[in-house]
Amino acid sequence: MSGTRPSLLQTLRRAHVRLGLAAVASAGVVLTLLSFLTLRTHVETNLRLVARSVAWSAEAATVFDDVSAAHEVLTMIASQEGLRSAAIVRSDGTRLASYEHESESALDAVLLRAGAVLFPLQAQAPIVHQGKRHGEVQLRGNGGVYVLFLARVLAAVALCTTLIGWLVGRLSRRITRDIVRPLKKLASLTRGARTARAFNLRAGPAAVAEIHELGEDINALMAEIQSREAELEARHDKLRTANASLSFLAFHDSLTGLPNRARFRERVEQALRVHGHAGDRVAVLYVDCDNFKSVNDRLGHAAGDVLLVEMALRIRAQLREDGVVARLGGDEFAVLLAPIASVDFTLKIARRIGDAIRNPVPHPVHGDIESSASIGVAVFPDHAGDLNQLLAAADAAMYRAKERRGHVELFDPELDGGSSMFAVGP
Repeated sequence: MSGTRPSLLQTLRRAHVRLGLAAVASAGVVLTLLSFLTLRTHVETNLRLVARSVAWSAEAATVFDDVSAAHEVLTMIASQEGLRSAAIVRSDGTRLASYEHESESALDAVLLRAGAVLFPLQAQAPIVHQGKRHGEVQLRGNGGVYVLFLARVLAAVALCTTLIGWLVGRLSRRITRDIVRPLKKLASLTRGARTARAFNLRAGPAAVAEIHELGEDINALMAEIQSREAELEARHDKLRTANASLSFLAFHDSLTGLPNRARFRERVEQALRVHGHAGDRVAVLYVDCDNFKSVNDRLGHAAGDVLLVEMALRIRAQLREDGVVARLGGDEFAVLLAPIASVDFTLKIARRIGDAIRNPVPHPVHGDIESSASIGVAVFPDHAGDLNQLLAAADAAMYRAKERRGHVELFDPELDGGSSMFAVGP
């Protein structure tokens, strides 16, 4: 339905055209009628005056029955007044003198016929001397003259009509400039705010007071929406930052910044799904700090934290970019290697990690802190068929390594077969 509705400009122009046409038609009809009635009255009055003038001028000639004088007077006045015909009739009905306008073209004939329809072209006046009626003057006017005059009047009316139409057009353009264009700008502004969320746009001043006030109200509303939008955006950024922080804390260790137990399980499960289906091997290393409890008891928790952070850095330094290091909790770390070339290569990396951790950790207060780590290694699918079995196997191998303190042990089903109770929980 919205596509069939006329625009504001179309509505206003139609209204102005209708109003202009009505005004022009009314003015034209009124002017034409007034001109016609005025001209008709003038014609009638003029013919009567001419008839009286002829009667007064020809009175002596009529009384004395002087044909020559009567004809001279009648011809002179009739030709001056442009009469069609004129006659002086005696009281007995016979003509004393007459006049006829001889030249007549086709146009004159048409004008005469039109004049005969539109105007009273006959007039009479009695010729009276000393109270006695001696004759009568009979006149017929030239209607073509009056028709031409009426045509000039109609041309003037048409000119006025054209002028009024031009003024209506000017008014329509001015309304377009003062009303329609500002309203279109306001509509474009609100549309931009709705579709593109351009709340920074503002309406300019308008010539019409009501439209200007509407624009100011829209500007105030847009400013308020922009302020609310900025406030909501700021809150959204804070919530997004908080959510990111919470998400990081949910899956990472706050001390070392490493992934925690839950995230490590996800990464191992993903590696098993991708590399396991491809027939590749996946290795898990469990790393336990041998003297963490002793450092905490002797030097304090701050020193213990320094030891854990340094262990995380040293483990990470021995791995490739795709290697994953996680802190499972306390002094336990885990490493994911996927895929691995061989078990021997994995054991080599585990020994490098052990050697790196075995170097003393410098402390600004307590000096060098001795450290070492016991590492258990398990390989999928050699030692386990799923996630829980693989983590349990690495955990079991790590506990066997702790018995020898600072060693690296590969899972052995015969030696670690009863160690499934050490499986890492969710």
